[in-house]
Amino acid sequence: MESSSAWIIVMVVSILLSAFFSGMEIAFVSANKVRVEIDVKKSGLINRIIHVFYNHSDMFISTLLIGNNVVNVVYSIAMSALLTEPLKHTAVGSNEVLMLLLITLISTVVILITGEFLPKAIFRINPNYSLRMFSLPLFMCYLVLYPISKFTEWISQGVMRLLGIKADKSEIGSLSLEELDAYLQENIDKKEDENVEVDREMKIFENALDFSDTHLRDCMVPRNEIVGVDIADTTRDDLVQLFGKTGLSKLVVYHDDIDNVLGFISVSELFVTDVNWKDQVKPVLFAPETMLAKVMMQNLLHEKRSMAIVVDEFGGTAGMVTLEDLVEEIFGDIEDEHDRNRNKLVARQIGDNTYEFSGRKEIEEINEEFHLDLPESDEYQTIAGLILHELEAMPNEGDHIEVEGGYTLTVLRKSAARIELVRVVASGNNDKEVHDE
Repeated sequence: MESSSAWIIVMVVSILLSAFFSGMEIAFVSANKVRVEIDVKKSGLINRIIHVFYNHSDMFISTLLIGNNVVNVVYSIAMSALLTEPLKHTAVGSNEVLMLLLITLISTVVILITGEFLPKAIFRINPNYSLRMFSLPLFMCYLVLYPISKFTEWISQGVMRLLGIKADKSEIGSLSLEELDAYLQENIDKKEDENVEVDREMKIFENALDFSDTHLRDCMVPRNEIVGVDIADTTRDDLVQLFGKTGLSKLVVYHDDIDNVLGFISVSELFVTDVNWKDQVKPVLFAPETMLAKVMMQNLLHEKRSMAIVVDEFGGTAGMVTLEDLVEEIFGDIEDEHDRNRNKLVARQIGDNTYEFSGRKEIEEINEEFHLDLPESDEYQTIAGLILHELEAMPNEGDHIEVEGGYTLTVLRKSAARIELVRVVASGNNDKEVHDE
């Protein structure tokens, strides 16, 4: 009886240690590396210990695996001692092979559930906290098992050299863009949930990371909002009036139609009265919608240009983008004459779960500002684009559509070629239907 009690204690301790090593392994590999890097810069015993773990990551992982294997072997011995005698008095007791298989099956199921699946699921919930919580006992295990880990590493390196295999020294300390972005988004979401204003520096950092994946179609001025003039029938007086009316500093210049862009004219060129304004038209760059914004910025800077025309797959003008537009993708809105029309975009809550937005308002901005969950897609960027994507036709005023997420979108005002104002009502219906009022 005393022997059975001792084996039970050994088995329980082995399971706990196995759960500990398995959980800490998943906590180590799942921990947010940015947060770890920030923490290890601070003083304190725990931070110094974690710094040791990440500076010697190969040895640390080896220690965890060795510790887990050792306690699993001890666990197997204990389970065998506990189950052998009771199973002898069952139907399989006369067959040693069946009894061995049954003991193996029971032992495997128990250790997989209690020593692998459960601890890994629990430690993965908050890996950084788990790593800090158990870093001290883990460091003690690390010191105890270090000689064994060092010996096994020496053996494995010798075998690899004999086989001509070069060890890949991975840099665990290097941070990926995904890890930086995840850390920033986590902090931004936390501050938004607490209704705390997000630091401008943090937003700029996040925008800079997102900028690497931004395409021109995501930040261009669309075709129907381009202000341009036909070089054939526009006089200097016409330009003066148009510059004064729009408040812009640059106008696109085309021949016959907007699909044949020649360049742009700056308001400063009008001060040179003794030169034909048509001779002052400056060239623009041309780029496809799919070009990355960061590549376009490099091209503009290299060519010393300030404007590019974005073309679609058929060679027609899809929109335009300026150097300022690209800079704003990182630093946010820069107030100048170009933003006057943009600032007029409607975005307001008019009641419980009821909102009104300009058709040109981007869905990503709406979801972020009003904490909504309107469906986003690469097929469109604006709320008007969402409606057109669903209807595949131009709606009439009063038409409304129900989209994924339980939102009803109603067209309040439109012109011949664009949706100008949309009402959004949050509801519980997820079916997509079109109605005429």
